[in-house]
Amino acid sequence: MKNTLKYNKYLIVLLLFFISLSVTVSSGCFENEDIVKVSFEDTEILNEVKSNNSVSFKVGVYSMYSPRTAIDYYEDFFEYLSESSDTDFELVQRDDPAELLYLLESNRLDALFIRGDDYRKGHDEFGMEIISIPVLHGDIYYNSYVIAHSDSDISSIEDLRGKSFAFNSFRFTHGSIVPEYMADTVDGSPDDFFSSYIFSNSQDNFIDMISQGSIDAAEVDCVVWEYLVEDSLLELKIVYRSSPQLVPVIAVHPDIDVGAKEEFSKLLLSMHKSPKGREALGNMGYDMFIKIDDDMYINEMI
Repeated sequence: MKNTLKYNKYLIVLLLFFISLSVTVSSGCFENEDIVKVSFEDTEILNEVKSNNSVSFKVGVYSMYSPRTAIDYYEDFFEYLSESSDTDFELVQRDDPAELLYLLESNRLDALFIRGDDYRKGHDEFGMEIISIPVLHGDIYYNSYVIAHSDSDISSIEDLRGKSFAFNSFRFTHGSIVPEYMADTVDGSPDDFFSSYIFSNSQDNFIDMISQGSIDAAEVDCVVWEYLVEDSLLELKIVYRSSPQLVPVIAVHPDIDVGAKEEFSKLLLSMHKSPKGREALGNMGYDMFIKIDDDMYINEMI
């Protein structure tokens, strides 16, 4: 045993010697070549590189899509705003409307896409102001849809009994579960009505889950339906359309710089007048942006 260990030890030492020799010879292959001198005088630190625009403007949105789809959905819109001004417009997406309100109130955001109830809360608490409202197919109202697979036997809210369902998390953040249009049918706890249910902000994932058979039905906004389903080959159907509700508005902090507010407003209200602006609007399902009075918007909610 001792002789074997001693023999192995010599083999290891010999192997290390040849490896060392090989590296030395390999390194020496470049000794006769010219040495390349590198200067660091003209280099840049990447995190200090700025965009062409000198000013940043952060716009918060409540999540309707997964992050990847959200970037695709808003990309042309933010690109148009940035290219049409001296401002770098940035997308900030959050899952909680209360967090978005806090970020705007604390001046960490410059503007928000925000729904009716949350707009009224921000308006009452710190004077948040509407800067514009999008028009969808000639109207400032939109619908929520209940959707299912085309081959399913679901054709009404009642048919959802005993099925799996996906809810928009927006309602859950406000302390509710079942939307008003389901309240009469889902009488009592949703645990007793559905076989199972989930909440999520990623409505594009709902569409994938129904297509793959992971869930039976879900609710999505009409804007999401038009963006992802309407002209696709997906075999989905609309089971129910909710009553109209006001579209989200774009709102700002009351203490925003007057010049920045006027420029942002002008950009939004003139988008539909240029081909690239109309294209960006169309990709989002919008016709144009228009002005609306704060009190008028609040009164429309009542």
